[in-house]
Amino acid sequence: MGFSKVLHIAGLGVSGSYLLRRLSQSGFDVSGYEPKRPGFYVPCGYAVNLNRLRDLLGNVGMNADDYLEIKAGSVTFASDTGISIKLPSSGFCTIDKNRLEYDILRDLKYERKVAPYLPNGNDVMIDATGVSRYYLGPAKGDLLMRTREYLTNTAPKGDFYFRYFPSGRGYYWEFPLKNGFHIGAGGDTIEIVSDALKDVRDPLRVMSRNIRLSPLFDQATKGNIIGVGEAIGTVSPITGEGIVPSMESAEILFQNISRYDDLDDLKERYTSDIKKKFQRYVKLFSLLKNARSGNLKKLGNLSAISSAKEDFENFGIQLEIMRVLKQIAFT
Repeated sequence: MGFSKVLHIAGLGVSGSYLLRRLSQSGFDVSGYEPKRPGFYVPCGYAVNLNRLRDLLGNVGMNADDYLEIKAGSVTFASDTGISIKLPSSGFCTIDKNRLEYDILRDLKYERKVAPYLPNGNDVMIDATGVSRYYLGPAKGDLLMRTREYLTNTAPKGDFYFRYFPSGRGYYWEFPLKNGFHIGAGGDTIEIVSDALKDVRDPLRVMSRNIRLSPLFDQATKGNIIGVGEAIGTVSPITGEGIVPSMESAEILFQNISRYDDLDDLKERYTSDIKKKFQRYVKLFSLLKNARSGNLKKLGNLSAISSAKEDFENFGIQLEIMRVLKQIAFT
C-alpha cells in the first residue's frame, strides 16, 4: 500500500532534494521544482552530526563522508561576559552542503522554475520552500532571526566556536572548512549582527537571510499542501541546526507516504510523527522565549533541560547542560 496521488515538491534544498530522490527511487509519481539558478550559493553554517547524516544518506545510496569538510575535535562555547567552555565533539563537523544537494539531484528529473500551484485538485504539493512557506502561507506565532554569513580565508578564533548573546538574543559562530571558514551571526536586530561581525576581515562572500526559530508543527499541512524542513520549523531554537533535522522530517514524510493512500490519514500521521520526533523543539522554543523575557528561572523551564542536552548531543556535541545554560547560553 502507498500513496497513489501525484506529488509535487516545491523547493529542492536539502529536505526537498532528499525527498525527491527517496520518492523517485521508490517508484512514486513525483515532480520537483527549484527556481534558484544552478550553483546558487546558499548561506549556511554547513555543520552537522556526521553519524546522523550517514544514516540518512545511506537511505538513498550515498556516502556522507564524501562531503566531509572538517571534523571537530572540540567546540568552544562562550558568552559576552568572557566565560568559555570547550566541549568534546561526537560527530560534529562541516560538510560541503552545496555539492551534497547537487549530487542528491543527480540523474533525477526536475524543473528549474516555480512549482505550479496544485495544477490538479487531486495532486499534492509538498512545501519545501524553507523560511518563505510559499505554499503553506504565513504562520501564527512565527519567529524569524536575522542572519549575516561570510565565507572567509581567516577567522578571529580559527576553530569551531559559538558565542551566545545576552538573554538568548542570538549568537555568533565560526566553522572551519577545508579552504577557509564560514562565519556568521544571527540576532534580533541587524545592529546586533553587525556588531558581532565587526572583527571579520576581507570576506570572500557576504550573504544574508532569515532563519526560523519557531516550531510550526500544528501548521505543517493545509488542504492538499504538506510542509517539510524549515517550512514547518525543523531548526533548533538554541543551536540553529537545520540540515539533518530537515532531512529527518523528509524521511518521516516519505515513510508515511509509503504507508497511507488517504490524504487525511497521511496528514494526521505525519503531523503526529513530526511532533513526536521534534517535541524537544517546542520545549526549547519556550525556553528561548522565557530567556528573552527574563523568565529563565521559571520552574517550567526545568522540563527543557533534558531536551537541550538531547539537542546538543544530536548535533554531535557532548556537554553538561546545566553548566552551559548557567554560564553561557542565556547569561
